[in-house]
Amino acid sequence: MSRTKRSRTRGTARKPAPRISSRMVTSPTAPTPTAPERGSPQPAPPRDHDFPHGPPRRPTRMRISGTNPWSVTVMSFFFLTGLGVCVLGAALATSVLLSLVAPGEWPNPWETLIIATGVVSLEIFLGTVLACLCGFMYNCTARFSGGVEVALTADLTDPPPAAQALQLLTRLHARARRRFDARRP
Repeated sequence: MSRTKRSRTRGTARKPAPRISSRMVTSPTAPTPTAPERGSPQPAPPRDHDFPHGPPRRPTRMRISGTNPWSVTVMSFFFLTGLGVCVLGAALATSVLLSLVAPGEWPNPWETLIIATGVVSLEIFLGTVLACLCGFMYNCTARFSGGVEVALTADLTDPPPAAQALQLLTRLHARARRRFDARRP
């Protein structure tokens, strides 16, 4: 069966594949984009929540009705271990610096490291146990109260003052950068 199909296709001429042009064709009425002049303000990009025809955005509500105590314990252990490593590094650096500034008046760095390791180990153990107990207590109280309800929204109508200050600083930085680049030879 495949032989007959081959013989049929060999005798007929194939059409050449259409060529794809690499030129971009534009209509004569389409406006050509131009670069804005220097110093002219650029329009702000449109936001998705400014559309009048869009549906009003309702906040997404989520209820946290329980935790996994084992996950809370593991995460608190990792967090407290990382914090403990940072504290050990800071204690060792401080001890080395103090022994260089005033030798003999402070304990040597190894004694400081041993004491700091004991304190950090106690902090990791007690903090992990406390986080595990808090996880169990949250589960017990969530049975009676239903848990914590969190509302997530994407409403950007009134940004907080910190966000407004950050936007202002960003605009000032861009303006200063443009002026600096314009004065470069």
